[in-house]
Amino acid sequence: MGRIILKILTFSFSLIAFSASTQEIWQESFSVPEKGIWGNGTGNIESDFSGITNWTLEYSGLSLNTPENYAKTISTSGGRFEAHNIDGEVVWRSEWIDISGMGKTDITLTVAETGSGANTETKYLNVFYRLDEGDEIPFHENSENAGNWGSVVAACKNLEGNTLQIVCYMSTYYSADKVIFDDVIVMAEEKYYPPAEPGELLLSEVLFNPLPDGKDYVEIYNNSEREIPVKTLFLASRDKDLQLTQLHDLSGKKYFLPPKSYLAITEDTSGVFPFFYIKCRPCFQQVTRMASFNNDEDYVVLLNKNREILDELYYSEKMHSPFLADAEGVSLERVSFSVPANAPGNWHSASGDAGYGTPGYVNSQAGKELSGKPKVIFEPEAFSPNHDGYKDEYLIRYELNTPGYVGNIKIFDAAGRFVQYLAQNEILGTNGEFVWNGEDETGSRQPIGVYVVVVEIFNTEGEIHRFKNGVVLTDILE
Repeated sequence: MGRIILKILTFSFSLIAFSASTQEIWQESFSVPEKGIWGNGTGNIESDFSGITNWTLEYSGLSLNTPENYAKTISTSGGRFEAHNIDGEVVWRSEWIDISGMGKTDITLTVAETGSGANTETKYLNVFYRLDEGDEIPFHENSENAGNWGSVVAACKNLEGNTLQIVCYMSTYYSADKVIFDDVIVMAEEKYYPPAEPGELLLSEVLFNPLPDGKDYVEIYNNSEREIPVKTLFLASRDKDLQLTQLHDLSGKKYFLPPKSYLAITEDTSGVFPFFYIKCRPCFQQVTRMASFNNDEDYVVLLNKNREILDELYYSEKMHSPFLADAEGVSLERVSFSVPANAPGNWHSASGDAGYGTPGYVNSQAGKELSGKPKVIFEPEAFSPNHDGYKDEYLIRYELNTPGYVGNIKIFDAAGRFVQYLAQNEILGTNGEFVWNGEDETGSRQPIGVYVVVVEIFNTEGEIHRFKNGVVLTDILE
């Protein structure tokens, strides 16, 4: 049994213009010859896939004894893919083709054979398509071709999805026979999406000073009632003359941004995921290039497909909470979408209990419809951290009417001895919670008894709010 070898081969394809006309969006005519596999006369398989990346060839268990046993591109008829006496099956796959935003996508390719062999079990070329990494589905026309079929055009019509892949299964066992395919063409009519307007898409969060080995990210929010194609959007910065610079599109695996949803953009998710609580991995777009935002101050500019500005933020490291000892790895979050991005006080450091960043979901500092003084809720009155699933933790929940508060939470035993800090000068969000699991600072479980929890909340305006509660720790013994 030969080993499976998977190589990727690439050709360029036409860029899609934003019009309603049907156009070619992908093609493969195999103009580069001698790319594939063949025998070398010693029973081993030779291969060459250099310089090609838009299709793959899978094969296993073949006996290719001579150079005349092959599955490769050849120069005949200006180029085509051909299998000759391969004594087995090969599978050709296209790359995943982006058809997001397209309607009535059609595929055609020429499927042919030569020779007199008519055995349908050993001479065939069958073609399928896949949408959005789903199952393989036969072409609508001439999907299965076996024996002596001559030359036909296999076709699919009116496909819709975000990504498309074409798959061809090929086999021919006899020296007089060949199976061939050529002129793979994908045509589509692009759907029209009106350009995003100011107010529809808003900047929501920015991490411009990541931890070592971390990456910047920018979060946007779809404030509209419609889905918007992500690839039609751009992020940029400004130079010292305030001219737009480092303009890059947001194309990637995420194709549409649904209404009232968040999208975090970064060059490398591996520079974000290890450092934050990730509640929604599909809410990320990894892009090829993104502006390099300065650590001290810079501009973040969001634009539509016509290069019209949708939203813009000037940020400075001074916008971070003065209570932060170090702003490295802490994002700035937008407080309100109802006022302009650069309104005073509309950005604040992400809260500590949220992990100092909330990429891909609602901000910890999001404005709340709250009034009055800060509120703290303690529950339950008694808890038993014995992992039986019933009241295993003690929760301290808070609700604040505005961002900018810092919190300290201390736990004492009934004799007044200090047990643990749950929060020490922690940047708070507009709401959140802290959890006590019945342990002290060393991780030692505490004995059954009464404990006192003291919460202190303060801000730069000199406001100080204190809360105290008693809780009974029970049944900690297993």
